[in-house]
Amino acid sequence: MQRSFDFGASPLPDVSRPLLAIYGPQRSVARMDPVSQLVKSAISGRAYDEVSWNAFFRLRAHYNADWEAMSLAPGPALEAILSPTTFPEAKARQLPVLLRMLKHRRGTLDLDFLARETVDDAMAWLKALPAVGPKTAACVLNFSRLNMRALVVDTHVHRVTRRLGLSPARGDVQAAYDSLMDQAPEAWLAEELFEFHCLVKRLGQTFCTHARPRCRACPLKEICPRIDAGGGDVLAFWPRA
Repeated sequence: MQRSFDFGASPLPDVSRPLLAIYGPQRSVARMDPVSQLVKSAISGRAYDEVSWNAFFRLRAHYNADWEAMSLAPGPALEAILSPTTFPEAKARQLPVLLRMLKHRRGTLDLDFLARETVDDAMAWLKALPAVGPKTAACVLNFSRLNMRALVVDTHVHRVTRRLGLSPARGDVQAAYDSLMDQAPEAWLAEELFEFHCLVKRLGQTFCTHARPRCRACPLKEICPRIDAGGGDVLAFWPRA
């Protein structure tokens, strides 16, 4: 028999509590300027954190954090620096275009003005840039010094929340973002959304993995509506993430 949630006004705190007991508080320490965060997020797609951070640090060192200079760099030079990441050719082609479009729209490489916008308006402004989706836009708003109330839905958060029934089973990242933000407690600020992202991401990396979820050991097994009542570790009826 499948289990069902028995949550109060918002299910998100009930998801966070068991994860906090295992992983501990997740708080941001150092926040970059939003343009640097945009660069980092733009190269992180489908790449491990360590790989994307190392690529970002190489870019920043090579161009002395002069993103305008990098926006004019030839593709092969960028591709060589980004080569350990996934799809380096595409990222080397898209990144300069993204920065040049930002400068075209603003007259300068600056995103600090977004702090004066609502989260919805800031998200819409960023998603109008080439190759920027809801994940990258939320990263810029939440992870950078803008410190805005936006939840980052990466691959792990998307997969886990779909399995938990917190986001649409067949929905895309935008649908998941909209659903989760609607469910977030009004009292949650940027830091609480940052923590929720980190906790659920770690669950997705350790227990609720793509191929072989460790259901019987999962800290959310008592509240997950898709836990296998027979005790199996792999739930064949779960949709592919």
